[in-house]
Order: sequence, then C-alpha cells, then structure tokens
Amino acid sequence: MTGGGKGHTGRLPDFIAIGPPRTGTTWLHGVLYHRACLPRGVKETHFFDRFYHKGLDWYLDYFRGCLDGRPVGEITPAYFALPVVRDRIARTLAQCSIICTLREPVARAYSHYRKLQTVGKTRGGFAQEVRDNDEIREASRYAFHLRAWRELFGERNVHAFLCDDLEADPQQYADSVCRFIGVAPLELTPEVTRSLDRNEVQRGARNRVLARAALSFRQRLQSLQAHRTINALGRAGIWRLWFHSGREFARLDRELEAQTRQYFLPEVEALEDLIGRDLSAWKPARRAVPLAAASG
Repeated sequence: MTGGGKGHTGRLPDFIAIGPPRTGTTWLHGVLYHRACLPRGVKETHFFDRFYHKGLDWYLDYFRGCLDGRPVGEITPAYFALPVVRDRIARTLAQCSIICTLREPVARAYSHYRKLQTVGKTRGGFAQEVRDNDEIREASRYAFHLRAWRELFGERNVHAFLCDDLEADPQQYADSVCRFIGVAPLELTPEVTRSLDRNEVQRGARNRVLARAALSFRQRLQSLQAHRTINALGRAGIWRLWFHSGREFARLDRELEAQTRQYFLPEVEALEDLIGRDLSAWKPARRAVPLAAASG
C-alpha cells in the first residue's frame, strides 16, 4: 500500500509480526532485516498501540524510501492481545499479512514476567502476576486472540508459527516465514546464526520506581522518534543501569511450572483445535495443585 503526506514517500506495511511478547520476534527481526523493508532505526514502532494519535504521516516516516520492491513490514509483539490494535490495523491495512509467533506458554509467561519486572511493571511473584497482570494474562490467551485476528483478516492471511519449530530447525522455520510474506529465503550460516539475538532477560531492575521513570522517559524519546538518542544511551549503559542492575533471575521452580501448565491447559487445548496441531509438549505431565492455591 502506497501512502504519503507532508512530503513523505513510502509504503505502508504488507505484513506485521504481532507477537505476543517473548516469542522470538527479535530473532525474526534479524532474519528479515535484509529481506524486507523494516522501520528505519527501530524494531518496534508501537504506532497502533501507543502512538496512533501521532497520525499516519508519523508512521509513514519509518518507511520512507521503501520503494525497492521488497515487502514492507514491522514487528511489534505488543499488538497481539489488544483488540483496539486489531481494529486499527484492519482499518488501515485491510490486506495485511499477520504473523503470530507462539511459544510454550509457561516459558513465554515467565520470560514476559521477567521483562516487565525490568521496567517496574510487576508487584508480586510469578504466580500472582500470571493471574493478575493484564499484560501477561492476555498475551497468554493464544487461541482467543488468534481466532479474533483470523476473523478480521481471514485465515489465509494470519499464520501461527510455533517456537518449537524454531528450536527444532531454525532454517526451516525461517524459510516458512519468508514464504508466507513473499521474500527470498536466507541461508542461516553459522555466522548468521551467531548474529541473531535471542534476547532473554537475565537480571531485573534494582528499583521499581526508577525503572518506571526510565521507561516513561524512553517512551517519550520514542514518541519523538529519537532512536539515535535511545541507542546512544543504550551504548552508554544507561538502560542497563536502570533496567538490568538488580538480582539475577532464578530458574522457574518445577512445581510452579507444573501448576502454571495446568492453569494454561484450557487455552492450549483450544489452540490445538484451532490450528490442528498436537501440543502435548505444552501440557502438564501430571495434574498439579491449582495455581491460585499455590500462590496463596
């Protein structure tokens, strides 16, 4: 889709990778970086959730110069679980292809919990946040939200890619994504594979209040498209100081993992029916104590 205004020339996205968070989207960005025309200077624009009020010209500025014939797209995993975002994208990009990347839900939720802790957006332990934190809970409703995306864009335009397949065969996974959006495949040589960031969080924030303030400051810079400043502060270690200077995260306790798998079981079974795939590896090996009782 071509668009412009205020002197902008470029194309609106042909595809959007919508997440949910912590499902290998940074790795996917690395794969597609030279195969598609992605936003200039940043992985996630957050236009359709945080900055929609900025208007389409603000968004188009990220794709200025995307006129070389490559498919245009963006990768913003926060979009997956937001109905308002679905509606906005459907109105703006009705023919857009939608990439959903789905990961075993307990691993994804624990990774999401750790990420939210770094920016001061958690208050309790993992079990409590799975039940009470809107971001974690909604992003874990795979079948519910995938079905809603398909209803708006059509089943053939919305494809779910499982991180199990990425772990089993990265080359085949990358090839399948490239085929879906119509770009040339990328050979994942050892050099390319080493350069693709897996982006797992190891340490949390030292101070929740300061982390929230730092997040607000960074989002303000994003609203101004000041990505060079954001990157410079990153290289200087400022974001690491505010977000990742606390304690190292422990491995998830096995009993709590089993309880959380039991908690997610209905959604996993619904997803099995929706995509026609056996997800036994995501289910609990035995019936565990309910998550609410464990957290209590």
